[in-house]
Amino acid sequence: MIAVTQVRGDGEGAAYFARQLTAGKTKTEALRLLRRRISDRVHRDLLADQADLDQPLNPLPPTPMSLAA
Repeated sequence: MIAVTQVRGDGEGAAYFARQLTAGKTKTEALRLLRRRISDRVHRDLLADQADLDQPLNPLPPTPMSLAA
């Protein structure tokens, strides 16, 4: 659905689709390539979000152990 919507619009997806058609791809092939490109981008963004979650937001400095304890 995302790929079809992007092809109908006037954005980056439509430009990529047009370039693929100009390169000699069929409409089916060009749409498949666009879907793959979109899924790769989503996957890359999900990995980046996970990497951000794995980082501590505000790490606390280590506290010295008390000798009295």
